[in-house]
Amino acid sequence: MKRQSPFVGSLLRDRRGVVFLEFLIAFVPVWTFFLCVVQLAFITHANLMVKHSADSAARSAAVVLPDDPNEYGGEAEMSLGRNPVTASDIARALGRVGSALQSSSSSNSVVSAFSDRTLVNLGRSRLNTIRLAAHIPLMPLAPVNVGRDAHPSIAKAIGSERKLVSALYYQPFALAVTFPGLQEGVATGPEITVRVTYAYQCTVPLARRILCRSLGDLEAKEELGEAFFPLAQSFVGGRFRGIQHETTLMIHDAPYEYRAQGS
Repeated sequence: MKRQSPFVGSLLRDRRGVVFLEFLIAFVPVWTFFLCVVQLAFITHANLMVKHSADSAARSAAVVLPDDPNEYGGEAEMSLGRNPVTASDIARALGRVGSALQSSSSSNSVVSAFSDRTLVNLGRSRLNTIRLAAHIPLMPLAPVNVGRDAHPSIAKAIGSERKLVSALYYQPFALAVTFPGLQEGVATGPEITVRVTYAYQCTVPLARRILCRSLGDLEAKEELGEAFFPLAQSFVGGRFRGIQHETTLMIHDAPYEYRAQGS
């Protein structure tokens, strides 16, 4: 029978550090639970904002669809198929809003930026105008560090004023606005349903690995495929949570015809 080494025997009898070891065993699951609660709180907050974005887009669609064709480059009423949105369109429009917010804290300057004719008629398209109405409420959700983040933290998850700048290049690729039930890009019924799908980037360390997925594994990736261009997918990493909401409203049309431009 092999005799036990005196060193091994003394090591097994040593009780120093037991309390610290027990603390580590108890602390890790508690800390993980806390991080998950924080990340869930951020996801719940984002869920409410996406719902508000869907409401905003639906309200815009209800009045934009039957609006004067002269305001949208002659695009027919109730049409959503002309001049699809591009990332540069949204980034340019959001840049105007961002410049106004950074240059002055005056409410008048902010209202002026949002009511700018070139901003309202973004891309001379009803579709682009509706999508812009969905983008603006979600600007505060833009992450501080888009994509791969080697050092995530709760502070970064909370964010800072840099989110405004991040929104200019993140939001155009992270959000999709679709219209369930729409046929051939034309609204024919008395109601319009707008669906907003958003890829919310999870940034709480550890919890994001448990609660969120990679971009390619999102359940809503089919809708987001329109927004996340192939170029963006190549450099956007990190973990995401797909959030989706729909809002249906009556279309606010009027029983009269608009004059042709120039008449």
